[in-house]
Amino acid sequence: MAPRTPKDPETKPAKAPKPARPAKAKPAADAKGKPVLTVVEAAAPETRAATVRLKDLVDSVAGTTGGRKAEVKATVEATLAALGEALATGKSLAVPPLGKLRVVKTKGPALTLKLRLADGAKAAGLALAEDGEDG
Repeated sequence: MAPRTPKDPETKPAKAPKPARPAKAKPAADAKGKPVLTVVEAAAPETRAATVRLKDLVDSVAGTTGGRKAEVKATVEATLAALGEALATGKSLAVPPLGKLRVVKTKGPALTLKLRLADGAKAAGLALAEDGEDG
């Protein structure tokens, strides 16, 4: 193996200088010196959707139904367990406010699901015609 030779510092290419950082804009202030809020619209919406956790779901259901959180939590957990069990056995779900959910592919403990969202009157659980209207 050949011995290492030191590099000549004059043969190294010069590094390009870093671009200068733009100055931070100071927030606008009113006559009293208090900051004024400025509304700026985002160029593009965030691509990552927020996650609804069990606590969020329980809080939402408890707020909607007026039930106690402890009771609502037990009901929501039992409902989710029943839905998970049905999907794990390959059954399709037809849940009117949400839509129709079916298992497309299973690979070990992971399931690939397809959800067809309910639309319009079906999603709200409304009948298309009143009782006795259809002739």
